[in-house]
Amino acid sequence: MRTLTKPAAPQVTAGPLRTAKATARVADTTSAWSLRVARAMGAESAVDVLTRQHRQIRLGFLRAALPGPWRRRNFDRLMRLLAVHEAAEEAHVHPVARRALRHGRELAARRRDEEREAKQLLIALWRTGPDGAGYLRQLNEVRRAVSRHAAREEREEFKALRKAISPSRLRMLGAEVKLTQVYAPTRPHRWVNNEATNKLAAPVLGPVDRALDALQHHRAS
Repeated sequence: MRTLTKPAAPQVTAGPLRTAKATARVADTTSAWSLRVARAMGAESAVDVLTRQHRQIRLGFLRAALPGPWRRRNFDRLMRLLAVHEAAEEAHVHPVARRALRHGRELAARRRDEEREAKQLLIALWRTGPDGAGYLRQLNEVRRAVSRHAAREEREEFKALRKAISPSRLRMLGAEVKLTQVYAPTRPHRWVNNEATNKLAAPVLGPVDRALDALQHHRAS
């Protein structure tokens, strides 16, 4: 008697399935790594970081105007905070706003124009210094320009970013902001005023500025 053989089941190629699973594992690993970085940097939203720094900057202007032996130190702290704050915004926040927000290109361009204007005033103030003639007048001029710029950022850009970007992405952006500020230049530089120049300047001008800061602190002590 002839034995009937059961037809072999068709072979299902597992390649695409394995590839999909591997891709999912990589995505999960990347997401987990991003969350770990965000937690390590404080897991704070970029909007919260920068808004808090706006308050610190406003207080810094008041302290830098006070007479007495602490004026130089207060002035240096204010210049450093303004420099690293703007570096992070120009390198990370405005580019995200340009891509993610409706009319983001025009919005980011307005913020950059305001920052260029404020930076020119900052450079002039830096050259005058806290002991120079006209210091308080220049300080107040910079304060007005920076305050107007910060108010527009909070009203037009930060508010829109909260709606357009997920909380986890904003926290990751906050980690990028904090990391940038660790290495950013601590003094105003005329040509450092956009995403590309800020990212190029950080590894070059950042260490130079910090070495000069340390030398200045050593001489003052």
